[in-house]
Amino acid sequence: MDIVGLHLSPRKKGNSALMLDEFLRGAREAGASAASYSAADLNIEPCRGCGACEKTGECVIKDDDMGQLYEPLATAPMIVVSTSLFFYDVPAKGKALIDRTQPLWSRRYPLGRTETLRPEGKGFLLALGATKGPDLFVPVALCTKYFFDSIGMPKTFDSLFFRQIEALGELARHPEHLKTIYEAGLAFGRQRPGMDTPR
Repeated sequence: MDIVGLHLSPRKKGNSALMLDEFLRGAREAGASAASYSAADLNIEPCRGCGACEKTGECVIKDDDMGQLYEPLATAPMIVVSTSLFFYDVPAKGKALIDRTQPLWSRRYPLGRTETLRPEGKGFLLALGATKGPDLFVPVALCTKYFFDSIGMPKTFDSLFFRQIEALGELARHPEHLKTIYEAGLAFGRQRPGMDTPR
């Protein structure tokens, strides 16, 4: 699998879901293989902060859907995150997913393991929010930066941000945005492992 896409918002067919779909459509048309996961479809318990994973590299919570994500998040060479913003950051269900990657962080840092480290990995952040605030995307960019670091990806990544998009279906009324997203996905797909296309 070349690309793992993560949809972190609670709406199953909302603006950020469409954003990820268009991005991955472009990536697939560039020849990349991609799988996507939506927090809206998953039962993910919040991190308990118990610290057990710092000793074992494994999460003690075994009865939810997070288990299916650890392997793709630990091995995919390319990861794209798509989210709407709630109070200037990732919505609760998406944040629970991010917080539950603590075992992957624990493998790298307290335990000193390197199997998830992908220095050549590539990340991308897609985000949209309702307001025009100049700092609207600062929190989500920081959250994504350290999420990527926790799973072994570089802390630098490309991004696309869209302001004043909120109502259900609103992004679909902006074909110029959809074109930009699709073309970004096309370019991202061309960067998959084994391709010589310059960044």
